[in-house]
Amino acid sequence: MKFPSLSLVALAASILSPVAVVAQSDFVYTLDGQDVSIPVSSAVSYDSGQDQHKRRPLIVSADGRTVTLEGNIHRALPFLPALSIKANTVMDVDVTIGSIQEAQAICLEENTGHSSSRCYVFAHTQDLSSSWHILDPQTAEGETKHYTIPIGHYFWGDNKFNYLALMQDNDSSNRDAGSVTFSNIAISNGAEFYMTQNGLSHYTNTAAQIRYKGSQDSWQYPLMVSEDGKSVQLQGNMWRAIPIETPIVIDAATDLEFTVTIADVTEIHSICFADSTNGGLSARDADRCINVGGTQSFGYYNVDPHTQEGETRTYTIPIGLVYQGVFRGNIDYIMFIHDNDSSDRSTGDSTWSNIAFTQSVRPSFNIMVNGEAQEISSATQATARNDQDSRLHFLDISDANSVTMKGNVHKALTISEPFEINKATELDFDFTLTTMAEHHTICIVTDPTNIASYTWGNRCWTVAWTQNVSWDHNIEPQTAVGETRHYNIPIGLKHPGGQAYYLVFVQDSDADKTLGESTFSNIEFSQRPDLMLDINGVETGVFNHQLSYGSRQDFASNLIEVSDDGKKASMYGNLWKALELPTPVTITDNTVLSFTVDIEELLEFVSICFDEDLSDQKQARCFKLSGTQTTNLGTVIYKGIKQTYEGETKEYMIRLKEFYTGDAFNYIVFQHDNDGAARHDGISHISDISLYEMEPSCLEGATFNFDLSECTVDNFIAALQTKMTTIGACAGKDAWREMLSLIDGQSDSDVRDRIEGICAAAYTSETVEFDTLLDKEKQFVEEFFDGGNKWNYEVDEAAGPNLAKDASRITIATQKFDGNHAIAFPDVHNFEGCELRAAMCCYVAARDVDYEPEDNSDACYMDFSKSRQSSHVRDGYSIYGDGSEGNFACHGFAWGNDSGYNDAAFKGNTLFDVAMKNELYTNKKVEELPGAPMCGCIENMPVVTRADCTTTTVTQTVSISFDSIEFFAESTVTNVQHTDCADLTTHYAQLVDEGKATSTELQKLKKHVVGDGMCGAALYDFLDSKGFVYTPHLAASSST
Repeated sequence: MKFPSLSLVALAASILSPVAVVAQSDFVYTLDGQDVSIPVSSAVSYDSGQDQHKRRPLIVSADGRTVTLEGNIHRALPFLPALSIKANTVMDVDVTIGSIQEAQAICLEENTGHSSSRCYVFAHTQDLSSSWHILDPQTAEGETKHYTIPIGHYFWGDNKFNYLALMQDNDSSNRDAGSVTFSNIAISNGAEFYMTQNGLSHYTNTAAQIRYKGSQDSWQYPLMVSEDGKSVQLQGNMWRAIPIETPIVIDAATDLEFTVTIADVTEIHSICFADSTNGGLSARDADRCINVGGTQSFGYYNVDPHTQEGETRTYTIPIGLVYQGVFRGNIDYIMFIHDNDSSDRSTGDSTWSNIAFTQSVRPSFNIMVNGEAQEISSATQATARNDQDSRLHFLDISDANSVTMKGNVHKALTISEPFEINKATELDFDFTLTTMAEHHTICIVTDPTNIASYTWGNRCWTVAWTQNVSWDHNIEPQTAVGETRHYNIPIGLKHPGGQAYYLVFVQDSDADKTLGESTFSNIEFSQRPDLMLDINGVETGVFNHQLSYGSRQDFASNLIEVSDDGKKASMYGNLWKALELPTPVTITDNTVLSFTVDIEELLEFVSICFDEDLSDQKQARCFKLSGTQTTNLGTVIYKGIKQTYEGETKEYMIRLKEFYTGDAFNYIVFQHDNDGAARHDGISHISDISLYEMEPSCLEGATFNFDLSECTVDNFIAALQTKMTTIGACAGKDAWREMLSLIDGQSDSDVRDRIEGICAAAYTSETVEFDTLLDKEKQFVEEFFDGGNKWNYEVDEAAGPNLAKDASRITIATQKFDGNHAIAFPDVHNFEGCELRAAMCCYVAARDVDYEPEDNSDACYMDFSKSRQSSHVRDGYSIYGDGSEGNFACHGFAWGNDSGYNDAAFKGNTLFDVAMKNELYTNKKVEELPGAPMCGCIENMPVVTRADCTTTTVTQTVSISFDSIEFFAESTVTNVQHTDCADLTTHYAQLVDEGKATSTELQKLKKHVVGDGMCGAALYDFLDSKGFVYTPHLAASSST
């Protein structure tokens, strides 16, 4: 840019020689291109003591454009009207010196009193003070020069200049000496300084500039405007405000662009704007000034990076976001701060250019609120705390779902549609940490008048930090640099609640304001669903405010997860939580609690309770449903409550009168206990919770019948439910509930036991006991399964024992009973328990001297404590593991977890087929592994690598009839078939798939049938439990 400066041109003196005219002609000068005449007759003495009472006339050319002073003259010509000078005003003049005198000058004055600071000196012989404007270069004697004088740099403001004073000072003895000629005087205003808004020019009025913060401004230093009006130059200390003729409108979308050059750095280089009608010129500088450089920090808005000495930088600043609240609107003043409080206030030089206001689109991003998208505009962002926020660091909306912070930020965004934060409110988001700052935080403000209240506590959640603060909640695990994590935070449990008006994002970096970068994405506010209870047939929502129950047992950060439909409560890890019922419930003698439990991962105990208050230090209120802990349960009720094991799902009905009654039960409670290091372990689900009053059964008085192919509890209930649709009084009612009422039971276990009893009765008249089957005494049967009696000990030989003859009863029994009768499981010690519902026979010898059993397995070890009655030893064990037992064969079978399944109801038939018909009579396998029974429950047998498998299928019809009071059952068996099922472990896995066993039971089975090559691991675990270390090469067959 080009600024007006003093200029001159040498002209031939002869060309401009004055022409003598009548002294009373008008003097003519040019003002902004227009000729203005001043009657010479109106001239008055200037500094009258010097002018000698106008003794010498002004000599004016015929065209009035040239005036010559000869001798001592101090004469003032009046401006009509008074002359106003702006910051860009210049005066052009041609000066010819005929003879140099003490001072030859032109002065601009308000009155006729002389002021040297208002005079421009072209030539002089006298030593003049520094207050005179001595132009450089001076005009020499006999020389003509042209001058362009930027008078606006020296005189500006509201001053009105009334006189053009012409001076040729000669105080010598010959006052007639000296000659100076002034020609072609022209005063003009250069381009006015202007800015643009959206391409339209907004001019300033530099003539009306005022001292901004007057005590700071040094009035003598001018503000200079470039010839094109696009730049202003500041030199020396100044705080200057210039009115804008047409105010500029700033809104949230307004950007400010400008270029700044700092040639000589001073303390502060700032640009500011104000609305004078709204107290703007007296407001705090910190609120309205953009500081781009300097040796001092100033205000709130310090641009980074600063412009350094010798640099030129262009800035684009979202001024609409900077000027918040009352500072948005019409601005009618631009201010420049060029602060220099040093001893030499004339230093410092900066230029501000191409100042433009433009409009930008401020992007929005979406948050989800209770499933609905809500748009939040970045135009609403505001400083949340003046003492913390770096005002010129703004939130970056990188996409429609993300907010990025760079550098030190404490920014609030206005929520377009405020929503309620309550005790069930949760906040979800993804957080990406690019560069660590002191802490990275999200906050919710519910005070519409005080954004800064985010630091009042319980309103902020921090997910990455190097510094702790007192007003937030640190969320573990925190995000590491380079990571993205998803967070789900139950903010309602801590937040004081209310309507959410602002989201506040904090990236605090006090040490280095430029450090830190992070992004919050996919922000979602939601309500934990109400827990839905069926209370006497009415769907009742329980507000999901989870309270700690009991004394110091709850792990606060673990919460119950309620399904979207509210019907399932899922629990993970240790928690003791209570939810307040909307109205207290009354528990009577007929109140029944029903629900379903699914144990996914076992823990110490799972309980459900109803309680008057939040204390567990009183009469038992909680029912233990599952868990490994069986002692130190305090008041938890567990006796008589059937337990659910890992991998199982059970439905419960509990008639509460056996445990408690009353009319002020205010809470439903869930205990999910897992102490110590495992507090995050354990998973269970409780669903379909119902409280109802038991009424007389609708089945009473009805008569009906139905048939089943397998008389299991589930099949019985399903058939009954179908049959109830034909009974008018039972329409829409639940079969389980009606059975409980019919039998006047206390729980679902009573119903299950009653149905199993009904089904078992179907076989009573046709079931054959083992001693009857074999036509032997019970002792014979017991000894046989232990590996004793003559069937096991004798060896077939010519003219000697003969198994075909001695055990011919097996053939008879097969033909007479096995194909169409149920054979009772033997009532002998080997088969007591069978918790895994699996049994096995293992053999080490054969009846034939020339035959050994097929080697289909290896024995790992035998724990004698598992078979004390068979081994006749209280404790001890045998170790094998390397095949040292010789040929060794095992054969097993398993059955489903309902006694009505065919493989369960006919498990005695399967045992007969495996132990007697198949392995003894057909394959002639006999005798047990030392210290073990030959046949027994899998838990009582040796630990082996594998076993063959047999399964039983039955074709039958079980007829159920009801005579208005009682159920009866009768079975018609048409076929019992035994088939090979490969190996026992594979078959058990199939039972799991069919829902007849659990995965936990399968894992337990694999502790007894460990798999090929796994004896070493089994022995290691077993001996470790005994305090020994297993060393394979020392483990040749040994016993202890």
